[in-house]
Amino acid sequence: MTGGIELRPFDAGRIGEVVGVWNAAAGQAFPLREALFRQNTVLDPHFDPAGARLATEALTGRVIGCCVAKVAREPIGADGLLPDRGWISLVAVHPDYRRRGVGTSLLRAAEAFLSARTRPKAVLGGDPAHFFPGVPDETGAAAFFEAGGYTLRGEAYDLHRSLREYRTPEMVTAALAQNPDVEIRPLAAGEARALDRFLEASFPGRWRYTMSRFLAGGGAVRDVMGVVQHGAVRGFAMLFHPGSRWIGPSIAWTSSGGGRGDDAAAGGLGPMGVAPELRGRGLGRVLLDRAIVHLAALGVQEMVIDWTILLDFYGQLGFVPRRRYQHGERTL
Repeated sequence: MTGGIELRPFDAGRIGEVVGVWNAAAGQAFPLREALFRQNTVLDPHFDPAGARLATEALTGRVIGCCVAKVAREPIGADGLLPDRGWISLVAVHPDYRRRGVGTSLLRAAEAFLSARTRPKAVLGGDPAHFFPGVPDETGAAAFFEAGGYTLRGEAYDLHRSLREYRTPEMVTAALAQNPDVEIRPLAAGEARALDRFLEASFPGRWRYTMSRFLAGGGAVRDVMGVVQHGAVRGFAMLFHPGSRWIGPSIAWTSSGGGRGDDAAAGGLGPMGVAPELRGRGLGRVLLDRAIVHLAALGVQEMVIDWTILLDFYGQLGFVPRRRYQHGERTL
C-alpha cells in the first residue's frame, strides 16, 4: 500500500490492537471482547492465518485495520466443504484512517486468499464461527461493500424481548396439554448421542455441525432444550446464558456477551427445530416458551434470537427486531 500504510501478515500477539480498532469503528453497536475474537478466529478450525491481514502505519507499526477470510477446512456436516464459496468474516478500519483506501486494500487481500483456494464466490459473514450473518445496518458498511462489487439482497434479523414480565400464553398451555406423549425439558447427561441421531436425521448440515462443535468444546448438553418423545429426541433449542462456555451469536454483543441496552443478565437462543413428523402440533411455540422460562430461571432478563427471518413465529411470544442484516456476495 501507499500513503504510509502497509499490509502485514496476521500476528496473534496483536489481537488486543485489532480489538481496539474494531471497537473504535463499531464498538458502540457491537462491542467486541478479546475472548469472542479469539473464539471466532484463532480457535476456529476454519481459520487460516494466511487469510488474515493487518493494516499498519508504516512508520509506527500501529495496527489501523484488519481483515479475515475463511474457507471450510473440515466438512460442515452434510454440507461438506462448501467448495463454491469462501467467507469474508470481517473488515475493520480505524475511523481515523477511513477514505484512504485501507478498507478496499484489506478487502482485496481477503478476496485474493479465497481466489488462491479456488473459491468462486465471496460471501460476507455467515461463516461457521461468524461475527455477523451478513452486513449489519448499524455499521454503515453496505455502501462500502456495494462499491466493492458486492450484491446485497434479502434480510435477516436478530430479535429481542425482555423476560422480566414474561408469562406463558394460553395457546402454549393448550398445545402442551394436547401433546401428552411429548416432554420438553433440558437434555440430561447421557442424551448427547440421542440428540446427534435426531440432528443427523432432521438437520444433518450446519446445525448438526454447530452442535457437535459446541459439545466437543465442553458445552453442556443441559444447555439444549429438548423435545423428547418415548425416550427419543425429536426437537431441540440451543440456549446461551451468562454462564455458557461458548459465546453464542445470540449473546455476542451483550455485556456478558453484549450490546447496547443489554445488561449482564443476557441470554439467547438459536438454532432450534422440531422433527418434520411433529410439526403442525404447536410444539415449536411450546419449545420456545420452555426455553424462555428456563433462561428466566437462570437469571436471564434480556433475550436475543439471532439470524432469523421468522418474525411472525417469534413475534407470537413477543420478540421484535433488534438488528437487520443483508446477505452479500461477489463472484470472484
